[in-house]
Amino acid sequence: MKLSNAARVLATFSIAASLAVPLFAQDTSGIHVSVHVPDSVAHVVDRETADHARFAIVSRDGQASLLLMDTTIVVQMTDRGLARMNAREATDTIKSAATKLFARMALGALVPFFDHGIAYHLRDLADAKYEDRRLQLIRGNGDEVFRDVEIGKGPLMESFPPADAEAFAAHARAARARLGR
Repeated sequence: MKLSNAARVLATFSIAASLAVPLFAQDTSGIHVSVHVPDSVAHVVDRETADHARFAIVSRDGQASLLLMDTTIVVQMTDRGLARMNAREATDTIKSAATKLFARMALGALVPFFDHGIAYHLRDLADAKYEDRRLQLIRGNGDEVFRDVEIGKGPLMESFPPADAEAFAAHARAARARLGR
């Protein structure tokens, strides 16, 4: 399976940010983003607003959101997550002036790449459920969509409050049913 060039670029910069920022950070409140979407039906899109979504949920730490659109499910950083990434506080714990300058330049260059979402087509969704303390979006082959995505402190699909995740799963199943097979 192939990823589009845009998805490869986003994944590459996501990995670079998840590796670069902890190298400079001297506390555990650093920014962490990791994206691995080995699926040609997932693609990079412009950020969406929750107002345009049929249903949306936000991670417990407020850094990421999952939006149910008409024909896709979009994962993206929230405005709060992007602001935190771009804030001076993200690098304030760095003692070396040169390292702090480099970290701020790197983050400044990466923020535009994170100002996007990754979308998955509802037509390819077989099931959605909340089980084993995580939201599971299941493909026809049994693989979980967004299973390896991390934004903030751990796996994204485990970061939603249970009631929100259960509601999202129900809305996703209903939206998929409206599309038909």
